[in-house]
Amino acid sequence: MANLPSELVAAFRGAARPLTPEEEAGLEPVLTAIVERCEAAWPGGWLAPKAFVAHLGLHTPPGEPPTQALAALHCEDLYLALAAVEGQRAALDALDATVLVPAGRAVRRVEDSGAFVDEVLQLTRLRLLVEEGGRAPRLTEYAGRGPLRRWAEAVALGVALALKRRPERSTPLDDALIAADLGAADPELEHIRHRYRPAFRAAFAEALAALSARDRNLLRMGLVQGLGVESLGALHQVHASTVSRWMAKAREALLENTRAGLARRLALNTSQLDSLLRVLDGSLELSLASLLKKG
Repeated sequence: MANLPSELVAAFRGAARPLTPEEEAGLEPVLTAIVERCEAAWPGGWLAPKAFVAHLGLHTPPGEPPTQALAALHCEDLYLALAAVEGQRAALDALDATVLVPAGRAVRRVEDSGAFVDEVLQLTRLRLLVEEGGRAPRLTEYAGRGPLRRWAEAVALGVALALKRRPERSTPLDDALIAADLGAADPELEHIRHRYRPAFRAAFAEALAALSARDRNLLRMGLVQGLGVESLGALHQVHASTVSRWMAKAREALLENTRAGLARRLALNTSQLDSLLRVLDGSLELSLASLLKKG
């Protein structure tokens, strides 16, 4: 270890309540063992030992000897949580695998839908790791009193229940197309709207399924949840401009694959197909938000 045990005690003391000399004397081997245990559980040296020990000091309950209080904490989980908040890539991957994926199984008790679970887990990850409205990431509130997996599961279930209670705000596709600003009434376009909506839905579903999970989630969170590129960038640990490029490419691929699906399904001449695509393009944002919500 790079830091002497006395340095660990000093770091702990700086964040915790005042300690007696007797408490400090018994603390050195305890802190040393905790750091070694956490580094063995999460190889790679994600955190500087003194920084982690100071974090332990912040979360050690007062009112009992610190060695006893530390023994009751889930220190390995505190280590993972702090490293994830600091953006350590390996820690974020471990958080997904050991905490969020198991939370998804609990979310399925609310609604057994893959799309619903994906949306809940993405929103949970956002809540845990990204500052929102001036509030620090929720993961900073984890105090190690219970398993991180159970704590995050409670957060995910809260997100899931809130989504289930949320009233529908998106415009149905049929209404969106009818409400599109198409200028003067056109009997041909009216005929296209009514006749080819089912084909559009089928082509859209096929195109959506062809996207990667990341791109589907980006479109859902951007168009349905209304999250901005800054928040999505923080969630994916990339710059907002990168998220903008991802979303633009995802929307382009979705539209192009929907057009290709329509071309395979419909026996239309070029003029009719062009007219249909003009209708669809004119209400693309509303159509995407409506169908992504259902998909």
